[in-house]
Amino acid sequence: MKFRISLALLFLSCTLNGQIKKESVLLGGQIYYGKNDYGIPGLNQKYKNGTFAISVGKAYRENKVIGINIGFSPTRQYNNYDGFDTSNVFSNRYEFGVFFRDYKKLAKDLYFFSQLDGTFTTSKQTQEYKLASRDRESTQRGGSISFTPGISYQLYRKIQFEISLPNILSVRYAVTRPLHQVALGNPRKQEEFSFSSTFSNSSPLAYLGAGFRFVL
Repeated sequence: MKFRISLALLFLSCTLNGQIKKESVLLGGQIYYGKNDYGIPGLNQKYKNGTFAISVGKAYRENKVIGINIGFSPTRQYNNYDGFDTSNVFSNRYEFGVFFRDYKKLAKDLYFFSQLDGTFTTSKQTQEYKLASRDRESTQRGGSISFTPGISYQLYRKIQFEISLPNILSVRYAVTRPLHQVALGNPRKQEEFSFSSTFSNSSPLAYLGAGFRFVL
């Protein structure tokens, strides 16, 4: 069973007639919650993830916005099978980044937008084992560059509706370090470089984001 909700909320901007005027301010936020039951029958394995984020931007030219993002993403994974043991994994991730968004008019009140994000992330993970006497803790720091396209439609004079494909393309680099003395032969630092795309999933439309922007 898989349950997924992605909802962008509270997009506020000083605009007129569907245009993002120069010097306008864009204040936004996002709430996301995902839940997934998976894995070996009988272990009651569960995965939960949430995201809470805000963004503030300013139009330096008409329909072109630059700004900053701040976010918090907690993750909980229960009864994860790890060789001869099971564990619960708890992670809290913080994000700080900048974004650039560009709007292109398609028709009356209808716009296509593209957004490029550059994000720095830092997180801490705790892995609590059922049988092992010692838990594991680690920290991770890294950065990513991602691309998000979408469509914006002005429903009313002060309300715009948006549909997007968040992070449809993403490049990520991260370094993970343990917080305790590791066993002989285990690396003290792990580096990861990855490229991902929602097109690689069987149903990329499952990752659609929907939101409203209220015009002040």
